[in-house]
Formats: sequence, C-alpha cells, structure tokens
Amino acid sequence: MERKNKLAVSFGAFLRILFDLMVLNVLWLICSLPVVTVGLSTSALCCVSLKLARGEPVATLRTFFGAMKQNLVQALLLGLIGLVGLAVAVVDWYFTVAQVGSVRTVYIVVSVLVSAVVMAYWAWAFALNAGFENSLGGTIKNAFSLAFVEPGKTLLIWIAFAVPVLCFLFLPEAVVIYIGWAYILFAVSVPAYIAARAQVKVFARFGGPAARIEPDEDNFYQ
Repeated sequence: MERKNKLAVSFGAFLRILFDLMVLNVLWLICSLPVVTVGLSTSALCCVSLKLARGEPVATLRTFFGAMKQNLVQALLLGLIGLVGLAVAVVDWYFTVAQVGSVRTVYIVVSVLVSAVVMAYWAWAFALNAGFENSLGGTIKNAFSLAFVEPGKTLLIWIAFAVPVLCFLFLPEAVVIYIGWAYILFAVSVPAYIAARAQVKVFARFGGPAARIEPDEDNFYQ
C-alpha cells in the first residue's frame, strides 16, 4: 500500500512537471515570435526550468512573466548578442560549403570554432542571467568560463537541444507532421529542463541559487 502511494505521488509530480513544461513551451514560442525578444523569453524559460529542476513549487505564468519584467534590458541585450553570433556562424558555414580543396578545411575549422563559441554562449548565458544578479559583461564572461570548466555538462546541454532539431531535419516528413504537436508543446521546454538539471548542480557547487525572482537575492557571480 505504501509503495502504491509513493508511485501515485511520483506519477502526480511527473504529470505536474509535464504540464508546466507544456505551458512553458507555448509561452516561450509566443514570446519569441518577434525574434528580437528571444533572449528575454529564453531567460524567463531558464528561470522556470531551474526552479522545476530543483523541485521548487512554481507558478509558471507568474514566474515566467515576472522573470521577463525583472530581466528586461539585460536579457534583451543577451538575446541580440546571441542572434548576432548565430548569424555569424550561419554565414561562416555558408562560405565554408562554397569552398573547395585545402581552403575548405581551413574554413571548416574556423566554422566549427565559431559555432562552438556561439553554442557555449547559448548553453550558459541565459541560465546565469536567470540565476544570478550580475553585469552584462560578467554574465558573458561567466558563461564562457563555465563552458570551459564544465565541458561534459555543456555537451549534455548541446545534445539536449540538438535532438529535436536533428529529428526535424532527418526524420521522414510524414513522421515529423505526425509528431508536430510534440514540437509545439515540448521541443524547447524539455531540453531546457534537461539542461537545468545539469546547471543546478553546477550552480549549487559554486554556492549559488537555482534561479532568482528578486534581483537582490544573490550576488555570487561578481
């Protein structure tokens, strides 16, 4: 009987997280539609994901929009920097494909390095912005520092976000259409939750919180 109760509680907790992730995914999609607001919505996404990863009770709507309001300027700037980085990486690969011979090898190396830098930025910058009060420069510096000292968790974050993209690119079109509802409901929030499970362990080891709601709660990263 006790075991059944534990299973029921665990299943209920799973369903609550699943519902929160569904709501979170839809919120992120809607708030990212202007594109320039993708940094703002991603920072809010990380704020909710970090709290869920720590098992904290979360009012998803209130936390999401509260984080957007709190991190407005810095999150927007982080997003614009991230979009510029993505544009540079795409242009690099565009020129790489057009090259031939040994020159192409050089371009591939450069493109891989640029892509790694951009992905490292996206893997940590918005989670740090959601979790810690810091300057724009300090957040970016710490993002690259964590990517360097935590390569395993950085790789895990990359894989988590790469899987939905790779499925979309390489699965048959009929399959993608059939599971399209899953992309609308979970394609971003589930990878963000997986990433948050890794990020909270790193943040806890450094003595920081999972995610802040009040801006003056923590000044760990300086």
